[in-house]
Amino acid sequence: MVFERGKRTTDCDILIEGEKIEQVKEFVYLGSLFTNDNKHDIDMERKVNAGNKANATLLAIMNTKSVSRQARLAIHNGVLIPALMYGSESWVWQKKNESRINVV
Repeated sequence: MVFERGKRTTDCDILIEGEKIEQVKEFVYLGSLFTNDNKHDIDMERKVNAGNKANATLLAIMNTKSVSRQARLAIHNGVLIPALMYGSESWVWQKKNESRINVV
């Protein structure tokens, strides 16, 4: 992958043992999405969707009266927050993205 600014594209011919390597515009590495324009919007959207999915999965447990508040907080901090925030250290935070994360 070549990280670029603007709309221009750079083609690279990289050969390994005589075989040309495919040049891609995006790929996932260690759970984070990298794009050739180096924007984090799509990765943040993926994390928001993962957080919403985790929320939906945990909803039945979180609404059960037999589960203590302490247990619900432990589930929130141990499951939901990591699913939502994994890889966020490399994000460039913008107001619109921050509000989406806070909604989840």
